Amino acid sequence: MGKQAHVLEKQEEIVLLDAAGIDRLSALLTRGLEQAAVNRKDVIRLRLAAEELLGLWQVRLGEETVCTFRCGTRLGRMYLEITAPGQRIDPEETAADMAGRLLCSNLLAQAGLSPVYSYQDGINRIALYPSRPQKLSPLLQLLLAILAAAAMGAVLLALPAPVEKTAAGVVDPLFSALMGILQTLASPMIFLSVCWGILNIGDVHMLGRIGKTVLLRFLGGVFLLTSVSAAVLVWFFRSGSGDASMGENAAAQIYSMLLGIIPGNIVTPFLEGNSLQIIFMAICIGLVLLVLGEKTSALCVLLGQVNTAVQFMMEAVSRYIPLFVFVSLLSLTLSDAMSNLGGVVKALLLGIAACAAWPLLYALWASLRLKVSPLLVLRKLLPTYLIALSTASSSAALSTNLETCERRLGISERIVHFAVPLGQVVFKTGGAVGFFVLALGLAEFYGVSISLLWVVTGVLTASLLAIAAPPVPGGSLTCYTVLLTQLGIPAEAVGLAVAGNVILDFFMTSCGISCLQSELILSANKLGMLDREKLGKE
Repeated sequence: MGKQAHVLEKQEEIVLLDAAGIDRLSALLTRGLEQAAVNRKDVIRLRLAAEELLGLWQVRLGEETVCTFRCGTRLGRMYLEITAPGQRIDPEETAADMAGRLLCSNLLAQAGLSPVYSYQDGINRIALYPSRPQKLSPLLQLLLAILAAAAMGAVLLALPAPVEKTAAGVVDPLFSALMGILQTLASPMIFLSVCWGILNIGDVHMLGRIGKTVLLRFLGGVFLLTSVSAAVLVWFFRSGSGDASMGENAAAQIYSMLLGIIPGNIVTPFLEGNSLQIIFMAICIGLVLLVLGEKTSALCVLLGQVNTAVQFMMEAVSRYIPLFVFVSLLSLTLSDAMSNLGGVVKALLLGIAACAAWPLLYALWASLRLKVSPLLVLRKLLPTYLIALSTASSSAALSTNLETCERRLGISERIVHFAVPLGQVVFKTGGAVGFFVLALGLAEFYGVSISLLWVVTGVLTASLLAIAAPPVPGGSLTCYTVLLTQLGIPAEAVGLAVAGNVILDFFMTSCGISCLQSELILSANKLGMLDREKLGKE
């Protein structure tokens, strides 16, 4: 099994499902993940998860079962899979505890942090899809694209008007074509991500008392923090044409807007790109399928397959995000719309301030509620916060997050193994705040009226999109496309939004992770599953 640039060499090996065979499969899997440049901690976690699954298969299928290991690359996407014939053995169905049921959670699998289980034609299959390693980090690629757009724009503006006009005639249609691709994928991707995310909670029984309490607190926390941030920060921005105040009919307008979330039919929301209606339908359909369970298994399988296909297309498109940012910013430069970026810079600074303040306030609130030293709580939260801040990756902080919650904060293992993975997908307080503040800056930049109705719509949309953001490369780009359309901000603002997101993403990620840990302390205490003695110890 050799390593080429972004490619795993195709290999196939047949192994018996005995103790020696499991060791061999584990070694093959580990080697493949290492050659795919997967983080060492993630390699260990994925290997242990796969070994646990193989142990389940061995007990149920017998040691004489013949397993097949395969790895390779399909259409530029690396894969490793192990198959075994026999009866269906879904690890989520056979595991007794909540941690075991999340062993193959698709919430984690979508982020590449868990094996994907499937059963078809009498074959059990576990598969891993590691992300492609890149010679240049995504951050560096985006920074280079921004600098290149600024440099080329300055050169073209210095040239004679006919040359500038010719360049604009090339760049503007290219930007429209790229926007068309994004808008085509955005609505179905958001719909499928929300619907599939609800299905992957497991089943109604899995929610139980713990799941319902944690999930409701997660959702409430995202909306609350975004609303408070909006109420504080909206006064820093100038409104465009129109009145930013409440107005005589504001209550009626908000009431009509809330009722307008319910679509008149299933097609119009996708045609109009109404993200609130799309998310509403996705939530309703996801909950119905979750309740019906096995009665709609075929539809759930189809939904999962379509979701995988759409996400695969988005992953392919995401490779060209630097090109999209370059074209978008160059188009703005040639249109002479870059002369006043004060609102966007202000949004970045305020967004960073908000994302830095919320973890401190959340930790202070938790420590006051539980009568624990705030400095002690902050010291325990700091390691995970710094990892998230330095990497802008919740995946990189996952193992430290799990260890901190269980061993240092005294949160019960039953909550930790369920709520931490779910929270890193759902409880994106920093993402919601960042989305909304950037939208405020872009609204000022383009002279969009910031009315009370606009603010309420922005809070709802930013919060829902942060929760619904697909955990794939380019997912945030899709969210900005939908958010700006919903708020009446011109499509060409997406380039500025993504450029701003490059900086803000570090603070958004660290804010969400740290707030999650504080929220889990409060949730565990409410459920009587917090070791307060361990929390109060150094």
